[in-house]
Amino acid sequence: MIKILAKRGYHHNKNDEEFTRHGDYARNIQYAVSKEFHNGREKVVDIVFLSVDVLNERLVIGFFRENLSVENGILQNTDTTIPLSKFTMEEFEKQLDRIIPKGNPLRNEVGGESF
Repeated sequence: MIKILAKRGYHHNKNDEEFTRHGDYARNIQYAVSKEFHNGREKVVDIVFLSVDVLNERLVIGFFRENLSVENGILQNTDTTIPLSKFTMEEFEKQLDRIIPKGNPLRNEVGGESF
């Protein structure tokens, strides 16, 4: 899963540690990877969270996008799940495609709209 996310430009760095959770008996109960977008005025960060709901036997994939250049810059906050019995790498990629928007989240210079 981490290799698939790395191909999409997402990596785990020290800033992601605050979103990574550990338990008494297991490390990486929740794991976060991020990707940053910059232009002269803005900085947008995407964070993908991976976790497992043990009781409901599901992989949880969360996606959070925030424009750090403005106050209350949350652009998107969504999640999806995959039953562990139906988990495949193909299904994982399909769900990533579903929750992560395509394209660059930064506004262009002309109309201020995302492209």
